[in-house]
Amino acid sequence: MQSKVTITVGEVDIWEKLAAIQKIDPAVSGGIESVVLGRLPQVRGKPIEGLVTSGYEEIHQIEPGFCVHITDSVIGQDWRLTAMSVDYTLRLRIAFAGEAGYVARGEHVSDESTRCSFIIRPPGEALTASFKGNTAYRYCSLSLTRDYLRDTLGLADADHPDILTTYWPRHEIVMGHFPMSKQSLTQASRFFNIRLPEAWHDLTVKTVALDLLRMLFNDWRGAQSQSRTSIRLSRAERAKLGKIREQIAADPAAPITLTRLCARAKLNRNKLHFGFKQQFGVSIHEYQTEQRMQAALTLLQTTDLPIAQVAERSGYGEPTNFTAAFKKHFDSLPRDVRARAAPRE
Repeated sequence: MQSKVTITVGEVDIWEKLAAIQKIDPAVSGGIESVVLGRLPQVRGKPIEGLVTSGYEEIHQIEPGFCVHITDSVIGQDWRLTAMSVDYTLRLRIAFAGEAGYVARGEHVSDESTRCSFIIRPPGEALTASFKGNTAYRYCSLSLTRDYLRDTLGLADADHPDILTTYWPRHEIVMGHFPMSKQSLTQASRFFNIRLPEAWHDLTVKTVALDLLRMLFNDWRGAQSQSRTSIRLSRAERAKLGKIREQIAADPAAPITLTRLCARAKLNRNKLHFGFKQQFGVSIHEYQTEQRMQAALTLLQTTDLPIAQVAERSGYGEPTNFTAAFKKHFDSLPRDVRARAAPRE
């Protein structure tokens, strides 16, 4: 099994890299659900270009159930990835530059200076990570499973921060921050200054990662973390939300209202609105807009329909509203996309 994955400038086969990362990173062990680059959902197998414009990303498997992600790069476009986990997982993240955001079950966390962010997840939960384009990111994150802590390292519950032993048994997601010591911050910065031949480089990364985990656990146990927990959704409620998403994807142009959806799905407004976002990483409105824009893009590129008809088929009664929405979504006018489309026979 590949124990290290590197992404650098000019990479186009990101899907292959993601498949390799899935094998060593517990946070994405359940599979990549979706990738959005810029405003465009990416299709598996189709090259993904322009992700890293300078620098690098390295994902090292320290041991099965524990990996470290090291990034010192500039992201060329907005980037969003949603992935599942198989095991009970913990992610600890230290950012030196750039601010990323994470969403799962409606909970969210972003990077904060001098604080370590944490994400505690039960199995089978989707996590959405978002990064801003034209932004320099410099961070490291540790991703590990509960079994790794207990079985491989042999840590007892008393050796864990209390929040881990509280929320994993509840099958809930919790995110937040805790302050780091100067020693932990210094240790994390070592990842970016290792200048050794490859074999020694990778061994040093493992040594630094294990010691950093020990330091962060010490910081966490002695700190008052700031956290928020997720709302509860039953399996039946999640299935209803999934059906709503399928219906929107099947007919994105159809008008919808929260009131009508609540009545149809027999969900209260709070669970419908926040539950959809917590399960899929975007609101119902945002998801419908994404689907409408993709439908419009396809029509513009593959048909000769007038833009007014493209607008109508995409769910917009007024062409001016459609043009404004399209420009906001793709940063390009519909007529310009039509002009760039390949000639049709």
